[in-house]
Amino acid sequence: MAYCKHCGVELDVNMNYCPLCGELVSGEDFIQKEQDQFLRSQQEEKIISDYKKLTQIQRRKLFWELSGIILVSGIIVSFIIDLVLNKNITWSKYTITVCVVVFVNITFMAFWQKKITLLFTGSFISTSIMLMLLELYNQNISWSITLGVPLLLAAYLITLGLISLIQISRQRGLNIITYSLIAMGLLTICIEAIISLNTKNRVTLQWSLIVLACLIPVSAILLFIHYRLKKATDLKKFFHI
Repeated sequence: MAYCKHCGVELDVNMNYCPLCGELVSGEDFIQKEQDQFLRSQQEEKIISDYKKLTQIQRRKLFWELSGIILVSGIIVSFIIDLVLNKNITWSKYTITVCVVVFVNITFMAFWQKKITLLFTGSFISTSIMLMLLELYNQNISWSITLGVPLLLAAYLITLGLISLIQISRQRGLNIITYSLIAMGLLTICIEAIISLNTKNRVTLQWSLIVLACLIPVSAILLFIHYRLKKATDLKKFFHI
């Protein structure tokens, strides 16, 4: 890093004059700045090159390790602050619980990425436990079992079905949007059904059917365009992309 010889202020790489005293930067300073800039670019290129040499497994493991360090640091810091300020464990138990569950889910994603069923099962179980623990901290367990876990199960099952459908699709394009819209419609039906069952003790569907009715025609049009264009012409040429 270059410094002004007149006042000692730190100089940026592209500065020709000192911003404080207006002194002209000497040739030695330019050489020093160029050397510093070259060394930084070399270090950055080396880091990028080393990262590109890593395999997908090594990259996932690196992400897992960095995530673990960040989350463990958050757990320790929140625990210490809570203990010092309140002389007891109060709000930090929420932070600790969430951080642990997030790390568990990151672990599943890092090591079970190709095992979709195991990934979703483990993630669902850990997240369900988190919901029940968060409610248990308030000396009550009611909505997490009757409402939270069923909603979570519906979301996980529909997402798992969507991913499975995408994976077996030979042609991917507008049909992926179609599948996603249909999954959203099914999820809205599950949400209204579960909520109405908990509030009215019976399943009543109103707004979710309207949402599904709006999504079905759009999905049908997109699906038709997708398979029709695959047979007739290229999608990019058709829309002049």
